[in-house]
Amino acid sequence: MKRLIIAITALFVFSASAEAQQRFRRTSFPINSFVVNPAVAGTESYSVFGMSYRNQWAGFEGSPTTMLLSGHSAVGESIGAGILIYRDDMGGAVSQTGFEITGSYQLKLPNTDMFSFGLCLQGTQFGFDGRDLNLWHQNDPAISGNMETTFGVDASAGMLVFGEDYYMGISVSNLLQDELNLQAVDTANNRSIRHYRIMGSYTYDVSREIAIQGSGMVRLTEVTPIQIDTYARGIYTHRRSGSQYWGGMGYRLGDAINVSLGMIYANVGVGYSYDFTTSGNLLGRHSHELNLTYFLPNARYGRGYRKVLDRGRLVR
Repeated sequence: MKRLIIAITALFVFSASAEAQQRFRRTSFPINSFVVNPAVAGTESYSVFGMSYRNQWAGFEGSPTTMLLSGHSAVGESIGAGILIYRDDMGGAVSQTGFEITGSYQLKLPNTDMFSFGLCLQGTQFGFDGRDLNLWHQNDPAISGNMETTFGVDASAGMLVFGEDYYMGISVSNLLQDELNLQAVDTANNRSIRHYRIMGSYTYDVSREIAIQGSGMVRLTEVTPIQIDTYARGIYTHRRSGSQYWGGMGYRLGDAINVSLGMIYANVGVGYSYDFTTSGNLLGRHSHELNLTYFLPNARYGRGYRKVLDRGRLVR
């Protein structure tokens, strides 16, 4: 059964119906949103370091896993920089390992809000291992039965408008649609596809200790249907220590519901999310995601025009 599932996953790579799988998924997208939009780099009065691990469709051997390491910071007046390193195993036969290097620039708007623009250089090694597949069609010319790897360079861009209690932005990945150069019947589709992500969030302070954050994200490509994620969480801040505790729920339209818990103590944040698939997916009904975040105060650039961000709504 494992090999059969992996074979199906591998076939997806060469068809338009699975292009959305080229970019990794995160349930807790409001946490460390730099991973979603490069324009977030340097918009906090902290240097933000994050680690994320996701096990999708847990419960069978060879299920997809994703690991992310990231960091971003303000490096000058109105300038931010960041880096992301990732390993995305899509089910054993198909994987990608890559890095993203980001630069951003912020402008103050006529009111107290701000605008940020980010550009990102992507480097990705895409791999396909067909040596251990049990295929439905043994002579399928789209699968060579060998191990192939290819390295490509692409780019991403993002824009963000943000203030003390909200942010909204759009990002585009795989701008150049780099060719994968893997063996396939239709080489015209054997390439990266642009991915668009529109995300927004608003935080309402019920009191000095309690806040409610609502977030949403729309994901789409040029060849797949729109995917919509909604998410809400309640945040409690301890008045004396400043520690935060939160719980949330979310819904991915037509796919899954999720619950999450987390806390921030001193400069360390930890969060856990659990997904339950509602679409009748035969691969697995359960997914797990763990996020760790470290906030290093950036005293040099955390003043003045960055005052609107002192509460750290973007990453917390």
